Amino acid sequence: MKKNMDEKVLDKMLNIAERFFGTADDPNQMPMTRESFYKLQELHPKTVVYRLKNGEPISWVVVLPTQIELMGKFLRGEINECELLDLTKPQDRYEALYLCAAFTVPEHRRRGLVIEMFKETVDAIPHIENVKLFAWLFSDEGRKIAEKLNQILGVKILVKD
Repeated sequence: MKKNMDEKVLDKMLNIAERFFGTADDPNQMPMTRESFYKLQELHPKTVVYRLKNGEPISWVVVLPTQIELMGKFLRGEINECELLDLTKPQDRYEALYLCAAFTVPEHRRRGLVIEMFKETVDAIPHIENVKLFAWLFSDEGRKIAEKLNQILGVKILVKD
């Protein structure tokens, strides 16, 4: 996602994501706000990748590049998603990539968009050779995506309980 992305597109994505994920009512989840978007962009411009159709957002993914120490704390429940974002600092190469969120509007699901975009962002964000991938899975769809990514990327995705 470009830093000069259309503000209307960003607002639509944030609005849809907030309705779907309900982060405003859950202090453990990363808020779907401009502030969190800009913090992600400071870490790397490809932390959010999206697709449009007729100028409307139809699908996007969010990946939070971070340090292995923070990944461990998150997976053990010592820090939450908000803290993971707050504590992560920009680096030249990241040790871990948190597959944070994925969303596709219902009429465009099951077309491989999420897999394609996760692969695009993992490939684009500079990381160490044996980068760790991790996720917090909320749905059956999320589990299926993680399994597919395991196969495609050849990396076991660590999962938060």
